[in-house]
Amino acid sequence: MNSIKRHIVIASHSTLAQGMANALKFFEGDNLKLNVLSAYVDNKPIEGQIEEIFNQFDKDDEVIVLTDLLGGSVNQKFFPYINRPHTHLITGVNLSLAMAITMEPIEGYLMPEKIQSIISEAKNQVKYVNELAKNADEDDEDE
Repeated sequence: MNSIKRHIVIASHSTLAQGMANALKFFEGDNLKLNVLSAYVDNKPIEGQIEEIFNQFDKDDEVIVLTDLLGGSVNQKFFPYINRPHTHLITGVNLSLAMAITMEPIEGYLMPEKIQSIISEAKNQVKYVNELAKNADEDDEDE
């Protein structure tokens, strides 16, 4: 039996994180365990909320934090926690990335190379569909 515990934290400005959590549970089921931080909706400083979240975890637990904006204050407030062992901070989250992270089997700690691979695939999911459709139409005309 695997003794590693993995915790997923989704944090954003306003309610994007809660919406992302709702969408993940839609696809993966209501048993999906997530820690959600919707920052700045209750006039509470988020530093205390972040500390409360991390205080729930054992020192050997893996924590993956997904945030909305690289230069945003939410991501900046989580930044000091990257020095905590087995803690990963990923920003610019989209649903594809969040699903890949939450569905990743817990066979050990996630390695940075695996996280990079998941990020790369998630980036590949961002497409300008008008252009894809135009190219598909051109391909159809060539046949």
